[in-house]
Amino acid sequence: MKLFLRLLGFTAALVAVASLYFAPRLSISPDLNGDLQTASVDPMPLSAYCPGALAEVGGEQGTDLGSIDRVGKATFNLWGVEAEPLENGGLFAQVKSKDQSTKLLSANQTQAVSRPRLAGLAATYCPMPAAQGYFLAGDSGPGSESVLHLANPNDVDLVVDLELQLAEEVVQDRVPLAAGEHKLISLVSLSGAESSYAVRYQTSGLPVAAFMQLREVSGLNATGVALVPPTKPLVAGSLVGLVVAENAFVAPRLRVFNPGLESVDLNLQAINGEEFELVQIKVPAGTLVEKDLKLPAGASLISFEASAEVALSVRNDVITTKLDFEWLIPTEVFDRALFLRSPGNTQLVLANPSLTPIDVVVSSGTSQQLRLEPRSQQIIAVSRGELSISGSGFLASLHILSGAGYAVIQPLEMQNLGESIEVLVR
Repeated sequence: MKLFLRLLGFTAALVAVASLYFAPRLSISPDLNGDLQTASVDPMPLSAYCPGALAEVGGEQGTDLGSIDRVGKATFNLWGVEAEPLENGGLFAQVKSKDQSTKLLSANQTQAVSRPRLAGLAATYCPMPAAQGYFLAGDSGPGSESVLHLANPNDVDLVVDLELQLAEEVVQDRVPLAAGEHKLISLVSLSGAESSYAVRYQTSGLPVAAFMQLREVSGLNATGVALVPPTKPLVAGSLVGLVVAENAFVAPRLRVFNPGLESVDLNLQAINGEEFELVQIKVPAGTLVEKDLKLPAGASLISFEASAEVALSVRNDVITTKLDFEWLIPTEVFDRALFLRSPGNTQLVLANPSLTPIDVVVSSGTSQQLRLEPRSQQIIAVSRGELSISGSGFLASLHILSGAGYAVIQPLEMQNLGESIEVLVR
């Protein structure tokens, strides 16, 4: 009897399951009979941060343990707004407008320094603060020094997570930043004095300003300084502003970092007039790869494509009256006019990475119209003051070479989301 009841219950359960399976499905119409409305949002205020004066670690003689202080004074070159330097020596400019472009706000800074342990010319474009970014120029080996500039332009405190990709391990650290605070962080202890590493920074969402300062000495002589803005991983891109000197004593050096979990194939092309150099590299997952580039004298347009996102940077060494160097990062294609203020008499490097010619108009005191042939670049002398390039599809950088040293300013587009965003509200 018990066995019969169990079989009867099991059969009933099967019938119930089958009835649910074969029952007609309830169809829910996507039309909820609601009224559709559109709403527009204004973009966030446009902001730029300049790090200010360079830092000197260990004092003038390098013997003051734990000492890290600013030295000298940076010169700020603003377009579109006026701003006063901050108490810490940096500069924060912000403007609220529906229009978003370098015409609204564009800033860069330069600093020439000549001290026993810190000498050369450092310059950088002052980009918008961001929640994350990469630096590939880390070097804490003998005679080299890397200092991270971190600034919090927000009205609330935040924490920045740092991740250093070393040869054999990944080192992590957390840096608290109070509202409005700017910190200088020597990376020698975190990097284990390695001569080649990548740095990634990230916050929980609030933007920070980040720059890497690099210094080199040979014996008792300072041999260069650089101030590098962050870069980001890309699948494809271009780099303009790499000008190899006639008397170059060191080949340009490429660094590529693969932040992904699988190896990446990278194809890099260097174009200098009729000369063409192709470099193919396989970059293992989570690895920083370094390679010297055999390039001729003159300006080389670097273009690259990868099977997945990679971050890259190229170092260039130059001899003026002193040794100096710069790390260049991929630059953005400008689809509308670029505005900035030139820090002095210098050279404007313009490039066309596309397969069709483009026309641009350069205004610097006087105006001149130029045609950029496909996959080519031109170098134009510009004077100090207001500089604008009108056109679409071009790359641009400022190549500065003087008795003070060597530096490259690489402009970026200034734009927050919101110019043409529409939100559907049901």
